[in-house]
Amino acid sequence: MTSTRLATLLIVGLLFPNPLRSQDHWETAIFAGDNWSYIIPSTQPSSDWNTINFDDSDWLNGPGGFGYGDNDDGTTVDNGTISVFMRRSFAITELPKLNKAILHADYDDGFVAFLNGVEVFRSFNLSDEDDTVPYDATTNIDHEAQLYTGLVPEAFVMDSIDIAQLLSVGENMLAIQVHNVGETSSDMSSNFFFTFGITDASSFYDTPPDWFQPPVTFNESNLPILIIDTFGEEIPDDPRIPAHLGIIDNNSGLNHINDPFTDYDGAITIELRGNSSQGQPKKPYRFETVDALGDNNNVSLLGMPEENDWVLYAPWSDKTLIRNVLTYQLSNEMGWYASRTRHCELYLNGDYKGIYVLMEKIKRDQNRVNISKLDPNEVDGDDLTGGYILKFDWIWTGDNLGWFESDEGSLYNYHYPKPDEISSEQVDYIQQYINNFENMMMSNNYNEPQGYPLWINIDSFVDYIMLQELSKNVDAYRLSTYIYKDKHDMDHRLYAGPIWDINHGFGNCDYGYTWLTNNWLLGYQATDDPIAFWWHKLWNDDGFEDAFSERYTELRSSTLSLNHIYSIIDSVANYLGPAIDRNFTRWPTLGTYVWPNYYVFDTYAEEIEYLKSWTAERLQWMDQEMLSAADVSFIPKEYRLYEAYPNPFNPTTILRYDLPENSMVTITIYDMLGRAINTIVNEVQDAGNQSIIWDGTSTNGSSVTAGIYLYQIQTEHYAHTKKMVLLK
Repeated sequence: MTSTRLATLLIVGLLFPNPLRSQDHWETAIFAGDNWSYIIPSTQPSSDWNTINFDDSDWLNGPGGFGYGDNDDGTTVDNGTISVFMRRSFAITELPKLNKAILHADYDDGFVAFLNGVEVFRSFNLSDEDDTVPYDATTNIDHEAQLYTGLVPEAFVMDSIDIAQLLSVGENMLAIQVHNVGETSSDMSSNFFFTFGITDASSFYDTPPDWFQPPVTFNESNLPILIIDTFGEEIPDDPRIPAHLGIIDNNSGLNHINDPFTDYDGAITIELRGNSSQGQPKKPYRFETVDALGDNNNVSLLGMPEENDWVLYAPWSDKTLIRNVLTYQLSNEMGWYASRTRHCELYLNGDYKGIYVLMEKIKRDQNRVNISKLDPNEVDGDDLTGGYILKFDWIWTGDNLGWFESDEGSLYNYHYPKPDEISSEQVDYIQQYINNFENMMMSNNYNEPQGYPLWINIDSFVDYIMLQELSKNVDAYRLSTYIYKDKHDMDHRLYAGPIWDINHGFGNCDYGYTWLTNNWLLGYQATDDPIAFWWHKLWNDDGFEDAFSERYTELRSSTLSLNHIYSIIDSVANYLGPAIDRNFTRWPTLGTYVWPNYYVFDTYAEEIEYLKSWTAERLQWMDQEMLSAADVSFIPKEYRLYEAYPNPFNPTTILRYDLPENSMVTITIYDMLGRAINTIVNEVQDAGNQSIIWDGTSTNGSSVTAGIYLYQIQTEHYAHTKKMVLLK
């Protein structure tokens, strides 16, 4: 062990239990069936209702959970109840011996939990974090309880830092408000368990429930292991705080949690990053590598070129953990810089945080966005003309606080130089340049040789748009969208990119109709947020369309071939290996809606299958739009039946399948007793990617009951059967 690492662990150990030390055992301080004080409010409770000193003597008392009396409730409440507010105290005698805490929440439909008046957790389907949830609020989507089905409740983990800050010796208060999806909801559940990890043989509470499983720990991983200590401090949105980072990457063979730090062992400063992603339980981070004096320290991490600015991306809504990595690799293969990435496993202050992606922050650098450096004193001549990186994004958060509005009403963020570093002369120059560009794009001759071909690098815009359209990224052109410009004597044109933030792409979004595999994003307004007008003008120009079609045809036999895309997906999924189970044990999102999922699958394999099948269908549609009949040669090489999606579903689902040749195809729906319910395909079909919608009806057109159904494809040379679940 290096001296730096030893010092770090000693410092943390003086404040809190050793972050890498496992609990001796676990004990549960609060059970769902304990006696709770509760009310069913008709007005907003006092703001201090969740504190230890609040007088709840006039509240009701009863065993949890509170629900409609459907066999998983201790106290029955009236049907139509919108919310229940509940409180239970517990005592702490030796705070330093409590190393972790877990709130297990078995709820229907939503909740907000407090410790001693401070919010600690809330369900995904209520309002944004820090917004008070009023007593009469309903959830925006329903959520099913788990215990009654034999599954384990959702787990929310607190580390030693949280415990030390929120709890104290003596009496403490756990307070929870539970909310329904609406008055007509068929059920309500509110079963909560609060369990502590004890560092020695001491006993303070009771044995956990039979279904309890300790948080995920591991001794070895084929992924690099990142260990971050913040010396007892919470990581804020801003500013960055000092921390220590150690990276274990043995290059060949397995990495063990107690191995020496082989890749990096030193100081960093760290903060939260992102906009909406900061509200997710699995937090994303940005950090800078620094020297002993706190100054920037350019280093190579996990084989990536030396720099000091890094991102720890936290895959959350994207349960494949792959979408960003896939798209960045495609961009690099197409000849354009996109962030280099490495999957890893993260320990933060002794708490296992799951699979993360270490990646390069978008930055001007010879190994990143390779344009000229622009110093504040470069205010005239050719020096003034570049380099600039601009961004379309939110204008009120994070790095996006510096922005300007063009004469045509487009909003641009300053990314480089940073808003607090760009000079007034540079501001004037880039604003005028953009205004001149947009004036040209508004003119009648914008598409002539002296028009946009002189102003933009067409190849970069073609490839950038191609990746956004392939993925049908709902944020495309309006958020996380970059353009850049070098000095005039290097290249006077605007470039599109780098591509960034595609986690809601490839069918992973339930708004803007982006889950559909047809239609162009630039052919309709996917959201209510406007985009710069000139994206549409480029797209609608015949010359640009010709360039796009030619490039698409070229790439479909190489980088964008389905087999190549599948090979990337499979190679990454195989590489992640056992870490996948650890990640989804720590964050049990499989089988659960996570905004903005359009679909919910129970297994990781189904998530991967959906990514593949959605991409196949998207490419098939793009082929039909971009290629002539003679060019369409991307016929599947083998028969294949894909997972239905969505699955579970209500009221319809899509069944996809591949035919390598013209075939007589029969697709039949069966119930679990093997009885034929409906034959939805019975005809000769052409070779290619095919699909059919099943609307949950039988042969006579009547709706079938909820349950598990089988769908079977039969051809002369192929037969296969899969399961799907119909919800009501």
